Amino acid sequence: MAITEQRHTRAPRVASPSMVFRLALAATFVMALAVTQISAAGAASGCKSRGYACTIDGYNATAMNNSWAAQYYGSDTKGGIGSPPHNCTLFAAWMLEHNGLADPGRAWGYADQWGFTLAADTNQTPVVGSIAWYDGPGMGHVAYVARVDRSNRTVFLVSDNYAGGDGYTSSAWAPFTQPTGYIHLHDETAPLPLAIRKLKRRS
Repeated sequence: MAITEQRHTRAPRVASPSMVFRLALAATFVMALAVTQISAAGAASGCKSRGYACTIDGYNATAMNNSWAAQYYGSDTKGGIGSPPHNCTLFAAWMLEHNGLADPGRAWGYADQWGFTLAADTNQTPVVGSIAWYDGPGMGHVAYVARVDRSNRTVFLVSDNYAGGDGYTSSAWAPFTQPTGYIHLHDETAPLPLAIRKLKRRS
């Protein structure tokens, strides 16, 4: 025996303005929640790209040229890898220049040497705009501090990297204590001890 469905015709329901508003608000909330969850997942897992997808402020193969950062760190003889080069010191210096640091007139060495060369500007306090410095393993590493979360003592580090004859850009959260130290040459907000130290140097 076949079972058939009966169709009933009803007059279409017209939603009231308040119902439309509530539906739009609910849809916006769901979309915002989804974007927040995706962003949180991305921040937790980090970003890694053989290109320049994980860097910030327009750093790429074209933008890195014609800068004092490229002059000191943008060729194979200065630690740059490949064409275009991937190099942590190049990106860190480029970000400092991009934020307004004048040409220092010299390079600061390989990544593991930065904290020693710039010892007077290095401490354990991360600030947005500072450079996270690792004195090892190998030739060390430097990364740009893009965000600081003092509530859970983590920093969001953005960097270009050399690895095994290839390169990649990356960004991820890390504990305050993971880098060896933080170099303060052109911070968004200078840590108080360094600010006082710089004033003393000028007097």
